[in-house]
Amino acid sequence: MRFFERMPKNVVYLSRRNLLTLLSKLDRKAAGEDTKCAIVKNRNPGEFQQTMSSILVVAVSDEEMYATRPAGEMHPSDEQNIPKPETGVEYAGPVM
Repeated sequence: MRFFERMPKNVVYLSRRNLLTLLSKLDRKAAGEDTKCAIVKNRNPGEFQQTMSSILVVAVSDEEMYATRPAGEMHPSDEQNIPKPETGVEYAGPVM
């Protein structure tokens, strides 16, 4: 079975610009600025059409996200470049 055959049916595409915008919003919020830390993605014509007509994508700080649960596993190549939250877990095997 191929990797993408097991994936959820809904897909949203985030560009590097989208991701950097969300990170910027998190930094601004941490600095005390008023931001909702969110972007709205609408289905647009082109190669990367998301499966829903629109979706609200909200960025949440690691401290908020992992306050009550451990962070999920990551591939070692990614984990070595990204700090693990205090409540995070170490990589324990293949992640699909």
